[in-house]
Amino acid sequence: MQGAKTKEGAALIMMPIGRDAVAVADLVEKVGLRPVICDNAQQLLDNLECVVDVVLLTEEALSGRCVDMLEEWVTRQPPWSDQPFIVMASQNVGSRFAAFRREVAKRLRNVGFLERPMQGFTIQATVIAAQRARTRQYETRAHLEDQQSAAKELERLVAERTHELERANRLLREEIAERERAQAALLQTQKIEALGQLVGGVAHDFNNLLMAITGNLDLLSKRIGEDARLKRLVNGAMEGARRGAGLTQRLLAFARKQELKAEATDIQALVTGMMDFIDRSVGPLVRVDLKSDGQLPAINIDPNQLELALLNLALNARDAMLSGGVLTIELSLQYAHESDQLDVSPGEYVVLSVKDTGTGMDSETLAKAVEPFFSTKGVGKGTGLGLSMVFGLAQQSGGALGLESSLGKGTTVRLWLPVATNATPAACLGFPTPANTARARILLVDDDLLTAASTVSLLEDLGHDVTEAHSAREALQLLEGGLIADLLITDHAMPDMTGSELAYEVRRRSPSLPVLLATGFAELEGNGVAALPRLSKPYTQDQLSRAIASLIPALPEG
Repeated sequence: MQGAKTKEGAALIMMPIGRDAVAVADLVEKVGLRPVICDNAQQLLDNLECVVDVVLLTEEALSGRCVDMLEEWVTRQPPWSDQPFIVMASQNVGSRFAAFRREVAKRLRNVGFLERPMQGFTIQATVIAAQRARTRQYETRAHLEDQQSAAKELERLVAERTHELERANRLLREEIAERERAQAALLQTQKIEALGQLVGGVAHDFNNLLMAITGNLDLLSKRIGEDARLKRLVNGAMEGARRGAGLTQRLLAFARKQELKAEATDIQALVTGMMDFIDRSVGPLVRVDLKSDGQLPAINIDPNQLELALLNLALNARDAMLSGGVLTIELSLQYAHESDQLDVSPGEYVVLSVKDTGTGMDSETLAKAVEPFFSTKGVGKGTGLGLSMVFGLAQQSGGALGLESSLGKGTTVRLWLPVATNATPAACLGFPTPANTARARILLVDDDLLTAASTVSLLEDLGHDVTEAHSAREALQLLEGGLIADLLITDHAMPDMTGSELAYEVRRRSPSLPVLLATGFAELEGNGVAALPRLSKPYTQDQLSRAIASLIPALPEG
């Protein structure tokens, strides 16, 4: 056996024939796991008693008593555990092999098969997915252990306080009920977090598809001449693509997990831009009205969190109007005085009001409305975190939250948000109007062939010379081979090396080469990402041209 005792992040490998084990261990190590190669079934079982994320085997390794030994271990797993196995299968498709694989899957339970030969990336992606599932199992174990510890502590307290008789028992029952509600709410938030991660990934992939659609429609619109019917069809398709892009951008923003990042924000532009999304979210029974007191100053807030807060308030209002009604969103500029008892510093504030015509709340419910985990909705229909999140956002941003409600007369929520001082609204920033940039030599890097082809067409239509690469490594090889470029445009989410890592390498070798990061993600991680110019997918040819003009000065002709 190679390797030391396993620890969290380990992968057990048993592939007795050839160099499969060494090759797979190298792939596993590249994705951040610790490979441990086992020579036989007993070594594999010994290591399974430690913390293991995934087990990789070949079909040949499952011969003899290996399956029996593993099945015995699988049946002894604690309830929280469902150890993942990945089996490298041969290309044999006969009935005997099919029956053997069905038997393995039935006895080892959590089994995935990969047919050889396969790409290294396929193995790595499968291992990463298995590791994520295993990590969730370890988190479940930790939660169960916490619950067991809490239960033991609770029993000790009950034993010590038996002399308090009925009063102590009543307090204990209330404490248990509150704990169960908190645990249920915690599980719900975990589901929401997982859903957010799923939505973020799907929206990113959908942005790549929209990029190919909008890019080709952009070029097609220039070549259809004066045919009114064709123009109408192309414009309709482009409008549908734009709506899809707007929807995915909202989904990506709501799937983000980040610290509060306040910046000067044009709240009128933000709220106006969300109206279509809110209309679709509240449904056809609710009419949405927007009112505004003319031009308003920028506010100092995290725009993504404000979008999420506004959506939460709109959905709460919808749930309070089961038979339909009117949702009124209003923006106004007001001055807060010390006598207003808002718990904010005196000064100018933009007030965002969300008013519904729903059932309303009585005084007792209203007093608890912003408490975490408090909800008037039925079981499974709410976490009780919506208003508390909005309240927290208002306080962290230096503002306040006001609530007015009465039974049968609806509810009004007012967010007092501080006016930004000496700052340009973030919504006003962008790429400049393109200058007459001469033909540029552009290196385009994107692992999605459809997106890459669309972008190449857009760039060539603008008159640029384009060299295409489908990985960061390929781009570096081209530059090292003598390729001269005036600009590097790269996707971010690529296997092996991300776009931000590529930008770092390129700037280290050629500091003067401008880099433009084109991505479908709402948030990015990595060194220097924040300092990179970014173009969000899907983008139009005009947006692409503006981005290029902002990064490349006018080049000499020829």
